[in-house]
Amino acid sequence: MLKTEDFIRSIPINTKTDRDVDVFTLMEWIQKVAQNYGGKIPSLLDVGAHWSHAYYASKIRPYIQRYDAIDILEDQNTADIVDNYYVGNAINYAYPQKYDVVICVSTIEHAGVSTYKGEPAQEQHLLFRECFKQANKYVFLSFPIGQKYLYEGELSVIHKEIFDNWTNFITALGAKYKTRFFYNQSVTEGYPWREHAKEDVALAIPYLDMLGTQSIGILEIEK
Repeated sequence: MLKTEDFIRSIPINTKTDRDVDVFTLMEWIQKVAQNYGGKIPSLLDVGAHWSHAYYASKIRPYIQRYDAIDILEDQNTADIVDNYYVGNAINYAYPQKYDVVICVSTIEHAGVSTYKGEPAQEQHLLFRECFKQANKYVFLSFPIGQKYLYEGELSVIHKEIFDNWTNFITALGAKYKTRFFYNQSVTEGYPWREHAKEDVALAIPYLDMLGTQSIGILEIEK
């Protein structure tokens, strides 16, 4: 369990699911990035956009000029919000263009497990690289982080080896990144999400089926 001094602040969000962290941090980031484009991002690709209409698509839409999305599953509700909704495998899809911004919100942990079937670590890295490749300038990723754990048919937690591969890849290509970590003792019991500063703590948290995701990682990349 995290010590009090490990926390740098509590955040004013609900405690229902990890999506509460996703939406809060994504909105902060989108608004900040939009300012760099005079208030509106020219183009954005939402990777793994299925069901995003229920969480954030309509919230970020006003900050984006061209908003495209892709998922392996159809989602008409999200398609009604974005400019183009592509159905296919995000890893090898023939995108019509590159994008100023790419986001991948609580999706990459499913690669190789529930989607993009294959060896999870390999598929996750392929999806990460594709997000990086398709972005001209900025990438946002959120994911459960902690000890290595495979939830059969659902997700594979992002663990140290995968996380280090990502950050080493970013650094080798001369890009910059910022990490953020959030912890919840138990969402189902109403504990608040809190942001903490220590990467080694986030990577040490186990995944427990009865509690679900307790630690969320955010990776903000700038090329």
